[in-house]
Amino acid sequence: MWRRSLVLRSQLSFGLRRNNNICAGNLILKRQWIRPTPLDSSLGAGHQIRVQSTKSNAIEIPSVKNVQKARLSASEANGSGFRDVKRLFRLAKPETLQIILALVLILISSSVSMTIPTIVGKLLDIAKDKHDEDGTDEEKESPKIFGMSTKQFCIATMGIFVVGAAANAGRVVILKITGERLVARLRTRTMKAALDQDATFLDANRVGDLISRLSADASIVAKSVTQNVSDGTRAIIQGFVGFGMMGYISWQLTSVMVLMIPPLGIMAVIYGKKIRNLSRQLQTAVGGLTKVAEEQLGATKTIQSYVGEKNEIHRYASEVRNVFNIGLKEALTSGAFFGSTGLVGNTALLALLMVGSNMIQSGSMTVGDLSSFMMYAVYTGSSMFGLSSFYSELMKGAGAAARVFELKDRRPLIPPTIGVDPVTLRNKPITFDHVSFTYPTRQNHTIFDGLNLTIQPGEHVCFVGPSGSGKSTVASLLLRYYDPDRGAVLIGDQNIQSFNLRKYRRLLGVVQQEPVLFNGTILDNILYSVPPERAHNQDLVSHAIGQANCTKFLANFPDGLQTLVGPRGAQLSGGQKQRIALARAFLLDPSLLILDEATSALDSQSEEVVARALHARVQRGQTTISIAHRLSTIKHCTRVVVLGRHGSVVESGSFQELARNPQSELNILLSQQHEHSHGPAPLQEPPANN
Repeated sequence: MWRRSLVLRSQLSFGLRRNNNICAGNLILKRQWIRPTPLDSSLGAGHQIRVQSTKSNAIEIPSVKNVQKARLSASEANGSGFRDVKRLFRLAKPETLQIILALVLILISSSVSMTIPTIVGKLLDIAKDKHDEDGTDEEKESPKIFGMSTKQFCIATMGIFVVGAAANAGRVVILKITGERLVARLRTRTMKAALDQDATFLDANRVGDLISRLSADASIVAKSVTQNVSDGTRAIIQGFVGFGMMGYISWQLTSVMVLMIPPLGIMAVIYGKKIRNLSRQLQTAVGGLTKVAEEQLGATKTIQSYVGEKNEIHRYASEVRNVFNIGLKEALTSGAFFGSTGLVGNTALLALLMVGSNMIQSGSMTVGDLSSFMMYAVYTGSSMFGLSSFYSELMKGAGAAARVFELKDRRPLIPPTIGVDPVTLRNKPITFDHVSFTYPTRQNHTIFDGLNLTIQPGEHVCFVGPSGSGKSTVASLLLRYYDPDRGAVLIGDQNIQSFNLRKYRRLLGVVQQEPVLFNGTILDNILYSVPPERAHNQDLVSHAIGQANCTKFLANFPDGLQTLVGPRGAQLSGGQKQRIALARAFLLDPSLLILDEATSALDSQSEEVVARALHARVQRGQTTISIAHRLSTIKHCTRVVVLGRHGSVVESGSFQELARNPQSELNILLSQQHEHSHGPAPLQEPPANN
């Protein structure tokens, strides 16, 4: 049931698309109700609700600091270098045995590879000795290599190569599987951390950046502790073995080789630090690119409607240029590093050849020894480059890890699993006790200032008022997406802040004006997060479908309940999506049902059917809270609460009572509705036709 609340969260993240067209069924508000700002004058009620519902949380500490804490960093400033590297290796702890086995196989395959220079040197010396010998001495015993004949030695060497190849293949398979396990675990944990976050986090961070951290960054992290560690280990083994064998063959030439270590080490450290920062910048830029792409693809119809394709392409191209520019910096940095290290390595090899040639002429070294030494030098030089690449890739992984760990480590301001179990909300009044609330990003606009309101059990209360008066904020505070700045929201005599958030939300039902449906069948969406005992009861499911008046449009679909709704319900109309969401809510049968313009897209017949279902809830003593503008919705509730411009309760009473009073605030709103849609009209309802 906790997952059901994610439907609202998803809408807060993506933004609700509401209809600005004002029809006869909508409440048109007087100019005196609305602040004369461009925002209020250009956006309809639905848009104003959307703007409100994407503000940051307000708790006991300063709100601006909360927003800063909730916003994930967009630069490398949060990177911590080797601390992130340590966390990288701790992340791979569950795969320790597999990684150790892979390292053993690397040791075997690397050892096989490092025997090649010695083998080549021995064979060259034998060939040279045969060439120098007198050809008439045919009975001379053939030379031995490690006690074996040349043929036996070649057969044994081939066997060793087969073992090395098998070890190398096993290493690749193990590390590939380990990397996939690691990235799967990291992504799952990071997604869990993201879904645990509060509304403040969702307000401060866009979906595209979170997707980038879950996908690209997680892959880089996994590669850093698997394949990159493998390559680094191979480079270390080859480097130590190579230096050891070079020292064994000729310490004089080894001394020349050692001279290249300091400049390579200095360049590697500088390059690694630079590449780590560039990696974080690149991943941040890719996250920004993903944000824009996600927003544009999600609003393609709107873009096409306003012929905004050119502007959006320019905006996307600008993000692409940012990614390209950072990639260019990384390319130039890498080019300068590898070019410099290549020059140092080639200079060292040239020096080795010059010194080695002199040693051969003096007889202190054979051609085979020089050949073996040069091959070991190439292997060792490659290992030095491999270590440099290992370090740079490790720093890339550290940069990506910092972004992933930042999301994974972030603790929500409203903990979802701490608190007492409310057990039930039935027969408990809801009280807003001197509630004051301001969205942190709009410190100059107070939503509620000492709001006092009590909703009795079994009431169907409808909140009406101008845009920005706090109607949707009532729902957000009840769902505890935010906590009040001051005061408390009580259910019974308990502050909802003392409840276990997930267990509390399991007792609620929520239906939005434009519900987000998941890509599946209609039945999948109706049964989403419904307890199994209710989901498997066909009678309850059929009854809920009837209460939401889904039967008629389902009969027109060949596949009925098995009809696919498409991404976010794209294959259905707004009214059909609302009825599916209502069917889910009726199937849950919660003690407290919150409807935020949940019938705004319904036809009159469907709205009447839903009204009867809501009336049945009142008779059963279940509480319903509606947020509405349409007269057809307002008149079916048991009590109307009119909120003023600053979120205060300006009047409260039954619809009939308030409608009979020409001076009531409700009648002012209704008269505005008639005035804008049909011209001037009487303040009271016209008498019914006999």
